[in-house]
Amino acid sequence: MVRFPDGRDVPYWNTFYQEVRYRAPDAVELVSELGMQYSEAVEISRRCAEALGEGRKPREIDLGELSAWKGPVVSYLESHRGYLGQMDLNIRSPLVTEYYRETLEKLAGYRASVIRLDAFAYASKEVGRHNFLNEPETWDLLRTIDGIASPLGLELLPEIHADYAAGTYRALAEKGYRVYDFFLPGLLIDAFRRGNGEKLAEWGREIVRGGIRTVNMLGCHDGIPLLDLRGLLPEEDIRAVIDTVVARGGHVKDLHGAKNVYYQVNATYFSALGEDERRMLAARAVQLFMPGRPQVWYLDLFAGKNDYEAVRRAGPGGHKEINRSSLTAELAAEKLSESVVRDQLTLLRARNCDPVFAEDGVVSFDEEGSVLRIRRENESGTALLSVDFADGGFSAVIADPDGRERFCFGQ
Repeated sequence: MVRFPDGRDVPYWNTFYQEVRYRAPDAVELVSELGMQYSEAVEISRRCAEALGEGRKPREIDLGELSAWKGPVVSYLESHRGYLGQMDLNIRSPLVTEYYRETLEKLAGYRASVIRLDAFAYASKEVGRHNFLNEPETWDLLRTIDGIASPLGLELLPEIHADYAAGTYRALAEKGYRVYDFFLPGLLIDAFRRGNGEKLAEWGREIVRGGIRTVNMLGCHDGIPLLDLRGLLPEEDIRAVIDTVVARGGHVKDLHGAKNVYYQVNATYFSALGEDERRMLAARAVQLFMPGRPQVWYLDLFAGKNDYEAVRRAGPGGHKEINRSSLTAELAAEKLSESVVRDQLTLLRARNCDPVFAEDGVVSFDEEGSVLRIRRENESGTALLSVDFADGGFSAVIADPDGRERFCFGQ
């Protein structure tokens, strides 16, 4: 409920982080706003600070012998309360459409080319309908925003987490949009756990077969996706992935507080891989050879470890801080001396600069025992990655059409 200036409490949709915060007023405020004596204001300010600090609501504050001020004080605290959360916008309002336009124009002015629409499927809501992905309203809104973005030269990347079994990624691809490959991070951890890349190859072939344009990732600011894997991996394998990452210090994020409905595990990807440098580099190589456009989270690049102190400082609900550590320029420069960082940069340069990775090429997969091979080919030549999930060894070779090697790297 949001308090309006006229005193009304108005209900607002608030998908994430629903928290109302009360601030204890100081004595000068109470004198100025409510007209009480300074000595009374000092005592009431103290009582408010004490009660609110203990988590009590304004109406629960005991003002003792100053209880005559209870009504005005409660009203003042309620009218000055703050809110933590992502309040949903009224997508039918012309003001909101104009807000989208202004924001997209500003981002285009900063030379952005791809715009992520965060938590997009939660935007369309109706009383009595789903909280998530109402159809056709979700797609109608996406079409409206795309109509603003496309003339500005912006490509939209809608962030939609959903079970693989639901097929939402296919629906998005069929409408011409890129799809976040939220399946890859968990599939890679599972591949190292089981010692083969069979499931990864199956997913890669589906991307190619369906002509699905993706943006892929390892770790990210929101943790390692798990909800998305349902229907792609058996339930017991998903649980095994969860247990593996939690055993390595990860924190489980449950969906809307339901302990039996998992959503993501919060951990750095390096820590999720057991802080094994060979696995980290092999995982990066697989990501860069997979179909799609790679997205690189900075802490993965610098082989960041779980930041438990940041979680502690953030308090309740601060689980995501485990993978959001701030790096000073000095620390980043120091990390550049580590081979796991330099070697990732070597792979990234090849992926970024070599024409064999153009999206119009052919990508194929085959696996034999613990080894997965990903082959990319176009008129500029051939790139072949062979990765052994038993020990993290891999080789990456790029050759001209006549077979001459122009890039060779491995471990």
